[in-house]
Amino acid sequence: MILRTSWVYGPFGSNFLRTMLRLGAERSEVGVVDDQLGCPTATADLAAAILTMVEQAEHDYFAAWGTYHYAGLDSVTWYGFAAMIFAEAAKLGRKTPRLRAIATADYPTPAPRPAYSGLSTEKLSRQFGIAPKPLREGVVATLRRLLGEGDAP
Repeated sequence: MILRTSWVYGPFGSNFLRTMLRLGAERSEVGVVDDQLGCPTATADLAAAILTMVEQAEHDYFAAWGTYHYAGLDSVTWYGFAAMIFAEAAKLGRKTPRLRAIATADYPTPAPRPAYSGLSTEKLSRQFGIAPKPLREGVVATLRRLLGEGDAP
């Protein structure tokens, strides 16, 4: 099986959520791209989806090999994602910067980025009974893991 995903974030490694927290602690203002849409995916949700797929694939009768998509439920811009991260982090006592929406052209990257990178999880849901999770749920769980219940490091 091949499982495609997008905009993965979690409490470990380098990812957008952790970068926003770092920049928020270092700067009073952060510019974030507001013309690219995607479906952020929490690492815990992605891991749970993979485990469910593997458990079902272990059965002798399994024949649903193929390519599937798993991504978070909600489509949002990077700016919208950052706004949610900072709003939830503020509830946990974290310092938050002022956000400024910028265009992709204002933030050049080595590789071009699509304006829309959402993925349909319909096939995965039908085959494995896996439903994508809401963005806020994953962000809150990740921040609580990183920051504790109101303890900002």
